[in-house]
Amino acid sequence: MIRTLKSGLTIGMLVAALTLTSGCGDNDNSENDNGGSPNPTSTPAGGRTATPGTPAPGATSTPIASGRRTVEFRFESVAAIQGFQIQAAYSTATGNFTGSADEVNCTANGGGIFVKNDNDTGTLTLSVANTTALTFPITIGCAYDATTPITGNDFTVTVQEVTENNAPGNVADLTVGVRVP
Repeated sequence: MIRTLKSGLTIGMLVAALTLTSGCGDNDNSENDNGGSPNPTSTPAGGRTATPGTPAPGATSTPIASGRRTVEFRFESVAAIQGFQIQAAYSTATGNFTGSADEVNCTANGGGIFVKNDNDTGTLTLSVANTTALTFPITIGCAYDATTPITGNDFTVTVQEVTENNAPGNVADLTVGVRVP
């Protein structure tokens, strides 16, 4: 399964392009301004999904009060993953992520290029890619304006794509936990 970013690149193509351009200029992504945002073009078939009600490592099950909250997505892998893309589905009845489209208020602690997009209708897309294997764990925190108490179980995560060895990898190699501290 190949996912296409708004720019027309797939995650695998992005990793390949990064490999060819690595070492040229400041590639540390310190400003997180990558000029693009993911724009899924098809529905994944057989993507890995974190099932609500079965908390993943680090998931919260006690409701956290409404107001401005941080939703943390924690990614783990034992495989050498160079890039991944996930979608987190949520009910807008519980609130919405702060910011819209590629201006959604999310930060990542890992290396590589970080792309984020919230469509404001219940789908947040997160992508991370690098020329070499990413260093795990990676945590991405996103501000969420909750209108009701929320838990990590209010977000259903689907791993859409992973890149391993410059090629599509096994989505089962990436584990995602969601928590609301």
